[in-house]
Amino acid sequence: MKKFNRNEIKVTYDMTTVQLGWAAWMIAITLIIFIGIRYFFGDKNDLGIDGFFVFIENPYKIFMLVIGILSVPSFLSFYVKLGVTRKQYFIGTAFSSAVLSMIFMVIAMIIGGIEQLIAPAEVKTFLGANAPWLTIFFVFTLNIFIYYLAGWLIGAGYYRYGGWGLFFTINGAVGLIFMMDLFWSRELNTPLHRFLSLQTLENFSLVISFVASFILLAISLWVIRSLTKRVRIKM
Repeated sequence: MKKFNRNEIKVTYDMTTVQLGWAAWMIAITLIIFIGIRYFFGDKNDLGIDGFFVFIENPYKIFMLVIGILSVPSFLSFYVKLGVTRKQYFIGTAFSSAVLSMIFMVIAMIIGGIEQLIAPAEVKTFLGANAPWLTIFFVFTLNIFIYYLAGWLIGAGYYRYGGWGLFFTINGAVGLIFMMDLFWSRELNTPLHRFLSLQTLENFSLVISFVASFILLAISLWVIRSLTKRVRIKM
């Protein structure tokens, strides 16, 4: 079993704490906006806000996409100049983004739990109102993690190849996000989606979605590793 290098642990810890500090502002602002819309203007405008757990999903995705893009120019050059190898940066960043995704969902569930204590209501997600919370946690975590990888892919492509790299990796990132939505968003109406959502194969479709998602995740990480493996560091 591979042991973590000290630099890999340091990169994981540093990037998690730094990006979590950035996220604190996003979460706080989103919470303020949610409280304002839900409890001061929701009844008047009938905006249909289901709960904080659902409300925070899209801000999480956008945030993870943005910091994924910034992860290469903001951190790769910095760490390599300190003696961290590109491989150590890659491993540390991958684990940091996964940890960050889980922390985000824990925060959302804690705030959502407090909301349920104050004003109990049915929580609706794209997995349904009665889906197990453990399943919801892993699915949401996986989805926002993929958005980080999509941003990381864009950032790595642009850092290595400039405008041409940006063109191709944006298409790759859009395709990655589309496939994840295809596997998990019940609202999509495509032949593949209808096949995965057959009532008689509901449990099987969940397995397919998880397996396909991890395959996409592995391919994305492989491409990002290939882009950053021998990239020239910009001074």
